[in-house]
Amino acid sequence: MEKLFLSQRDLLTLLGKLDDVRDGQPSSCTIIKSESAHPIFPQTLRRIAVVATETADRYLPGVSPRLHLARASLALLLERVARQTDETILVGEVNVAGVADARYYVDRSAEEFAPVGDMNSAFMRGRGK
Repeated sequence: MEKLFLSQRDLLTLLGKLDDVRDGQPSSCTIIKSESAHPIFPQTLRRIAVVATETADRYLPGVSPRLHLARASLALLLERVARQTDETILVGEVNVAGVADARYYVDRSAEEFAPVGDMNSAFMRGRGK
């Protein structure tokens, strides 16, 4: 069973993107989660695209796996973060958990805070190829 951890910030970003689209603004509703060596919450997938959607949850496995999370699931994960529970939701073969930012980002170096998609930041921090 695969594991994916989304920080509170990830969840709020995805919900915010859905709200932007609902308001007619052009916006992308996808974040990329790459494998990390997180000391407490390591995800088991090498890389996955998490897509916010108004429709049902869906897991699309493969070389470039995608996870579609519905607004209701994003809200449920945020509620569980607020209640400080470790309950997950199961979508296909992926257990998805929401984690409070204070727990997720603790004891991590500044270099790990650079966004994955920000190439300028990646090169500035020596993480680019």
